[in-house]
Amino acid sequence: MNFYSLWLDLRQWLRAWFLPLLAGSSSYGILFFAQPPHSSPEGAYVFLLPSLIWLATKPPLKKVLIVYLVTGWLYFFFLVGWMRHISPVGMILATFLLSAYQLPWFWLAKILLPLGMHTSFFKRIVALLVLPCAWVVTEWIRCYFTLGFPWCPLSTTQWERPAILQTIPWFGAWVVSFFLVCFNLCVASYLHHLLVRRKKVTRNILSSLCPDLYFGLLLLFLMVSPFFLNRSISSEKATSLTIEVGICQPYLTEKWQQSSSNSHKEILARQTSFLGALNPDLIIWPEAATPNGLHVDLPWVKKLAQSVHAPLLIGATVKEGIHNYNSVVRIRPTSGMDQEWYAKRILVPFGEYVPFPFKLIPGLRKMVGPVGNFTAGEYPVFQEIELKDEKKTKISVGPLICYEDIFPQLTRDLVKGGSDIIFVTTNDAWFGEEGCAEQHASHSVLRALESGQTILRCGNSGLSGWIDSRGHLHDILRDENGSIYFQGASTVQVSFIPKSSTFYSKHGDFFPWICILITALFLVFNQIEKWKSNNQQLVSP
Repeated sequence: MNFYSLWLDLRQWLRAWFLPLLAGSSSYGILFFAQPPHSSPEGAYVFLLPSLIWLATKPPLKKVLIVYLVTGWLYFFFLVGWMRHISPVGMILATFLLSAYQLPWFWLAKILLPLGMHTSFFKRIVALLVLPCAWVVTEWIRCYFTLGFPWCPLSTTQWERPAILQTIPWFGAWVVSFFLVCFNLCVASYLHHLLVRRKKVTRNILSSLCPDLYFGLLLLFLMVSPFFLNRSISSEKATSLTIEVGICQPYLTEKWQQSSSNSHKEILARQTSFLGALNPDLIIWPEAATPNGLHVDLPWVKKLAQSVHAPLLIGATVKEGIHNYNSVVRIRPTSGMDQEWYAKRILVPFGEYVPFPFKLIPGLRKMVGPVGNFTAGEYPVFQEIELKDEKKTKISVGPLICYEDIFPQLTRDLVKGGSDIIFVTTNDAWFGEEGCAEQHASHSVLRALESGQTILRCGNSGLSGWIDSRGHLHDILRDENGSIYFQGASTVQVSFIPKSSTFYSKHGDFFPWICILITALFLVFNQIEKWKSNNQQLVSP
């Protein structure tokens, strides 16, 4: 074996691929630490810089696609690595698909970067607008199709920074992703101006000024201004109601093992009895809380509701004939289980069912969890809760199950249907303590802002509490060490404005459609310019 040849080949490979992979992994690495559960959201303002610097060297398209497919796959692999606890194959397929979704953006960035380095601001503004629009389009597309999985868009990085989120009620969470990409581009253009561009223009007192930077700062001002201009808190309190809710966070593990059934019942009964002694308006359980499914456990659940003299709003599996449903059911102390209950409408691919065309592969159905294939619900079902106030006020609760709160259209359905408050019940204990609960809760923050409604959350292991319509978290259940991963129960006072809504909840995804139009127009005009350029080359002597 010729070790010298191997060393030369290695040096050649490193020369060809080290900087590209470093650029891609640096961008995705910064973005990884900007996402929850990490505490570096400011990284989202500069995460694209390493990639933009490399793309400025005009690398070949094939190398760009390979670099960002590989580094993007690694990013999503570590971001949602907790999925392996349920479906390792599903995790591999999902992370590969998520990485592939981003490739068109980097292809477009390679095309547009020469405009971004141009001396004319009016040409650079094209890149500053089209690239953020294209990023929004890729995130929006992830909400649809069979394997739609819009987990952790760029906007979730700011879930604990409500000041930057206050334009969401008008434009949806897409506007935050648009702003962050645009700000990255403005910073990159400013650095390019300082180091390169200003040396190519006539030196004068204005040559150091870069309008791109001020454009980015103007966008930042527009993003945060509603935080200070919103209606006063006192006016909100004058129109708000309060419901006292008992939250059970039982931290049930090994849920579907028959040997754990009795201990799980004891935990739920103990927590529910404790909360019942505090006389709440409502007691809530997490997703699929009953150990054996409600068709088996209904008698003891009904008896428990009678003993605490409070309605239970619980996550449970319901079996009807050959169909299993992941459901939210109301159990009343007097009449028991409601005849109408909510069934989860968007099921988890490879977790709750095998999507087409994968279900045609023999043996693949065995990848689905221990309950078997679920059947999806078709429409929202609202639960009416009567408060224990003097007026016996009745409110409408709109439920969502598991990861349904990552889909903006489902929340809009609840608002349009007349919900007063939104209830998210989940079982993130499936995924250990590796950040899934925080990532999941970040989507609830976005949905609260989009809908203008309070979101009440109950998780098997966290994150349980409530989020107001401005995106602030309240009364999050934590243990003595500050961890959300624990077994506990508490009553919370949840404030909300009945029948509240926003411009976005009424008009939907108009902003992504604007982004689609802008991106499409650029692609058309760019193609026309190519044709003109090719024709000129053909006719030139």
